Amino acid sequence: MKRFVSFFMVLSLFVALSIPSVAQQFEYPDNKNKSFINANQFYEQLKKNEFKEYKNATFSMRQKISYKEVPDVIMTFEKKTGSYSCQPQPKENLSASIHPERQVYFFASFVQTKDKEYWKHTIIDAETKRKIGGGNAYHNYENPYR
Repeated sequence: MKRFVSFFMVLSLFVALSIPSVAQQFEYPDNKNKSFINANQFYEQLKKNEFKEYKNATFSMRQKISYKEVPDVIMTFEKKTGSYSCQPQPKENLSASIHPERQVYFFASFVQTKDKEYWKHTIIDAETKRKIGGGNAYHNYENPYR
């Protein structure tokens, strides 16, 4: 009987540890009910070393969105700037520590010179004002009309 009780206790502990927590803890919890300034106002307050649109940008975006919308907004930016590779951003790339309903600012900029194209984007948490993602790229550009 003693062995049975011990076995049952160990088994119940194992089962309890293997079940994921229903109330997941996020480093950046949901803040969809909070109010934040619009993306243009926030951009004007940004320090230029945090993010600055390209001078004479061909295309730029400034949006306040929920974190779950980031892959779709990046895809839109890529489509509008000609860098879309027909492969949508996977939702799995989103950080598990950020709640999908967390409000963020998305800023992106694109410029094309006579021989190069440059892209950059950043994602900034609306509440903490900390950068939580971003990227940049460039490549040589050959004008097909030359």
